[in-house]
Amino acid sequence: MKTILVLTDLSKNAGHAAESAAWLAEQLHAGLVLWHCYPKIPVMPGYAGGAMIARAMVGPVEGEEALHHALVELEDYITGTDGKYKPTLRAHYCEGSLKDELRSEIAKNAFELIVIGASTDCVADHVFFGSDTWKIIETANCPILIVPPKAGLDQLNKVVFATDFETGDLEAILYLEALSNTLDFRTEIVHVTVNGDMDKAMMEKAAAFNEKLADLKRPVTYKEIRGKEVVSRLNRISKQTGADMLAMTHHQYSFFKKLFSDSIAKQELAHQRIPLLIFPINYRS
Repeated sequence: MKTILVLTDLSKNAGHAAESAAWLAEQLHAGLVLWHCYPKIPVMPGYAGGAMIARAMVGPVEGEEALHHALVELEDYITGTDGKYKPTLRAHYCEGSLKDELRSEIAKNAFELIVIGASTDCVADHVFFGSDTWKIIETANCPILIVPPKAGLDQLNKVVFATDFETGDLEAILYLEALSNTLDFRTEIVHVTVNGDMDKAMMEKAAAFNEKLADLKRPVTYKEIRGKEVVSRLNRISKQTGADMLAMTHHQYSFFKKLFSDSIAKQELAHQRIPLLIFPINYRS
């Protein structure tokens, strides 16, 4: 059975992301694992700050209780939905390094998708400048869905996929097309070029890529975005075309991270509150 891994920090936004994951699980007939990792704090005997450390060590117990409470709330949410399929649900609590514990969890289980909540309304700050996000991208071997506050998935009609014509992009597009068979959305592919036209090598790469696109059973649309203000243009295209989700591979993630370091670009994307689907470094379809 397919399984969706929901990473939670037990916040309100994480609860919203878990509900979005529950909706996806209903559509995909998948199970859910609600997963929380508490950072282990080393304690040194005789350390002068022992009292403070002792108070901090209360955290894991509270964390387990909070995870159980989140599990009960998610069970109640699933029970109250109209979906015919009710996904199985379990929780897993662990202590230690996020990257190490996540790697261990992934090694033991095959996951269809990882879902996390964005910590703030500004998706750019969370997605492109949060250290934990990159740790997850480095570790995961399945797509990662980042759900900002108030964003929904139940009206998913169009997904915009940013490409740089890499082979891995075709695998990601095939995944999206397979997913669209169940969720019934359309995929629009965009390529972003900063400052000027593509060189001959890139044009040949694009031609080969488009030939592969033509072989897909379902039609996809394709657009070029060129110039200096690519972030604002991508943002406008997402709004004008009614995009409900933005998707990209880790290659484009690194590219956009550089673009979004500009303060104006960050302001532009601060208004982009649609979910983001990232295909990580280790993804293989």
